Amino acid sequence: MDSNVDHRKPRLVFFQWDHQPNANAAGYLLLHMQQQVKCLATHFDVVVINRDCDYAEICDRYEPDLALFESGYRSHGSRRIKITNINARVPKLGLHNADPWCDRRSGFLSDMEHWGIETYFSIGTMTPEYMPELGDNLFVWPNFIDPDVYRDYGQQKVIPVTLTGQVYGLYPWRQNVFPIIRDRYPCLVSPQHSYESKLASQLLSGEAYARVLNASFVVPTCGTAGGEVVRKHFEIPGANACLLTERTEAVEAAGFSDMENCVFADQRNVVERLEYLFGHPDEMQRIATSGHRLVHSRHTLKHRPQIYQWFMLNRGLRFGEKIIQLGPFGDLIKVERNSQQGSTHIVGEASDRALLKQGDLLLEQGSVEEAKQCYLRCLDYVSYLPEAKFRLAICALHEGDADRAYDLMVNLVKITMIDYGASDPDPVEWAYFLLALVCKGDFEQARKLRDFYPSLSHDELRRVRLVLEQPGRKSNRAASGEYRSDRKSIHRIPTRSDHEWLSWVADILERCQKPDLANALRDVPLAVNETASLHTKHHPSLRLRFYSGIDGLMIKLRLNSLRPNVPPLPEFQYLRHLARGLVPPSQRGPLRRIRMALTKSSL
Repeated sequence: MDSNVDHRKPRLVFFQWDHQPNANAAGYLLLHMQQQVKCLATHFDVVVINRDCDYAEICDRYEPDLALFESGYRSHGSRRIKITNINARVPKLGLHNADPWCDRRSGFLSDMEHWGIETYFSIGTMTPEYMPELGDNLFVWPNFIDPDVYRDYGQQKVIPVTLTGQVYGLYPWRQNVFPIIRDRYPCLVSPQHSYESKLASQLLSGEAYARVLNASFVVPTCGTAGGEVVRKHFEIPGANACLLTERTEAVEAAGFSDMENCVFADQRNVVERLEYLFGHPDEMQRIATSGHRLVHSRHTLKHRPQIYQWFMLNRGLRFGEKIIQLGPFGDLIKVERNSQQGSTHIVGEASDRALLKQGDLLLEQGSVEEAKQCYLRCLDYVSYLPEAKFRLAICALHEGDADRAYDLMVNLVKITMIDYGASDPDPVEWAYFLLALVCKGDFEQARKLRDFYPSLSHDELRRVRLVLEQPGRKSNRAASGEYRSDRKSIHRIPTRSDHEWLSWVADILERCQKPDLANALRDVPLAVNETASLHTKHHPSLRLRFYSGIDGLMIKLRLNSLRPNVPPLPEFQYLRHLARGLVPPSQRGPLRRIRMALTKSSL
């Protein structure tokens, strides 16, 4: 045996958010994050960095073989850390540690762009359907259990049914099924407290929660309107309780089979199914035992090597090869790049996706009101769904309600830029924010803002910049070859030629009572190559060319680093953010009145 063989684990630096604040609220969220680290530690020597840091300095100190960046989390108290100087040559992966439908996805994509990350993992099996632009660069690192916590404690079965988890629009199956069960069987019902509520600290978690599951005969759960596989799908049978759940493609992909290791039911047959189970206790125990066996053989933290597999495969990846994943719970393998084989994802289960497609078809046919109803129904599932809000803004433009469209677009940009704190917004959302400004009649304001985020590049943004050229004047910019979109968006846009798109915008302007702009736009001669140089990614000097007032003064004083990264408009509370940037945290209390006065002042 060669004594020189290095048997050490590869070192992974995990840039994880600071989730400690959840310890005083939804403590189980903190446990989930700790379990992720424990899972990674089965294959890596893990160094967790959950504070603001200099990436290059961290790499110099720990000499990692791989860096993993958590991003896109919809904070319930967790703090997004600030990472600077991200230029060390260490392989980097992004981790979308959030629901597939989360409204922080645009922030995630912004992070990935600015951190130079091109390969991503997600905990959601349905995430590929919600971020299709990531394509074969997105892999799934699915949920799992810690077998030290979720196991058979030998508790006596004394609880007929335990009802646990949130019950609102995102969980339509629970909304339909839980009341039926509660009216017919003795149930232990866990209260519903929001993640950020202090009352959430009183909810059962960890071993106490696992023991309650272990003492239960039946525990129902579902995977949301998105058809996801959530932790409860594994926690319940992992603790040797009988899982009652909704049949979805993702659940079946995890290995669950009706009346073998779980029970599939809905509001139409749940009573019949439960009557059978309680009338045949040996059969119910057989199903629970089989489910327990499935989870502990396939879905513990020891069965999630996907990130390690990518690391090992990528290290030996040759030219002409690519890495794919064989199903959301499957292994990663190498294949020839020109192979037709790609990663196997689950597509078509999400209720909101079906409604979006239906609404898009209706909108294309000119049925705006019917399309709106589809998009509004999406919000019944996920009240903050950005794709639905974006489409509602498009509907508002079709109806000539530019103010409504503008308000919706402002809200979307604020979520990414203020609530999440990204470097720049979704390029499509920014493009249609500018377009809504034009439709409101604020053409000059839109022109001033068009290059506020110079690194953004997208075909829709290029087209909006065309609109913001002097109306009626042919651009004299030199051709620079074919334009290429290079920023990813969460939004799917109808395929149109430049001519079709500009004709559509002209019609929108007519409906928004801007006939002069509409006529001027129809007179603009276009050629894609002629206008390709409007792409400004490599021209940061264009940024804020027209700005004046306080923002312009900050530039003249060379205080760019202190300028807020939001548009200088009252809607984005620009002066409030400016005041916060100028005042150290320790002095913000005494200067609060000054900040309030600045905020109320006019730009």
